[in-house]
Amino acid sequence: MSEGKFLSLWTKYLPAIRILLKKAITEKQQITLSKMELQSIDNRKNVNFSFDMEINNGKIENSMLVPYMGKDLFQILNGDSVVRAFMQDKKINIHMTRQSLLTFECSIPALS
Repeated sequence: MSEGKFLSLWTKYLPAIRILLKKAITEKQQITLSKMELQSIDNRKNVNFSFDMEINNGKIENSMLVPYMGKDLFQILNGDSVVRAFMQDKKINIHMTRQSLLTFECSIPALS
C-alpha cells in the first residue's frame, strides 16, 4: 500500500474530524467510516484498516508504528491551519478499529 492513497478519504472527513477533535477535550469521540469506502481505496483481501496514532504537541510520537492510512490522516490534519493550531499544545490519541470505528481522545498536558 502506498502513502497518499487515503488523502482524499481524510479530506472528505476533515470537517467532521475538526468537530470531533474539539469535543474530544471533554469526552472520547467516535465516528464510523464506511467499510465499502475503505475497500474501494484498498481492495486487498482481509486488509486490516486498524491503527493507533499518538500526536503530542503536533507531532506523531509513534511514527514508525503508524501505517500509511494513519500517516495520510496526520498529513491532512497537519495541513489544515485550524487543526494544526489546535494540536500544538495537546496530546491526541487516534484509534481505528478493524470495524472502521475511528476514536479520538484529547488532553491538555498539565504545565509543570
